[in-house]
Amino acid sequence: CSLLLCQVSIPCAGATGVVSRPVAFPSHVMERVMESHYDFDLIYITEKIISLFFLPNLEEHRYRTNLREVAAMLKSKHQDKFMVINLSEKRHDICRLNPKVEEFGWPDLHAPPLDKICSVCKSMERWLNSDPHNVIVLHCKVRGQSQT
Repeated sequence: CSLLLCQVSIPCAGATGVVSRPVAFPSHVMERVMESHYDFDLIYITEKIISLFFLPNLEEHRYRTNLREVAAMLKSKHQDKFMVINLSEKRHDICRLNPKVEEFGWPDLHAPPLDKICSVCKSMERWLNSDPHNVIVLHCKVRGQSQT
């Protein structure tokens, strides 16, 4: 997992929600995504690993609104087969939208300790190997840059 994550360059599209490649979403969900303005980037790194980065300094109410939209899209595409790995500080609102959340946050703009990287990779491997339809969502909301 860590080699894949290190080799992938994740573009930041500024203040718009982005899906990096065509995926099979229900048309009504994709129409809303394409017509709306969002404060996040949602990128499929692979078919099973998704990066979700929220813009720095995003107001809390806008963050929660965007998070609800992302959760609805993920549920429509992946049902209950997605797990969120939170790379930011612990957030209770994430757990309310999806009960499958693992917390691995570390301080903004610092490299995580090696044991934390290994723990993230083991968690991802366990989840992805438990069901062929499972996907991982790497969540990041920080004051500075993306950690994904």
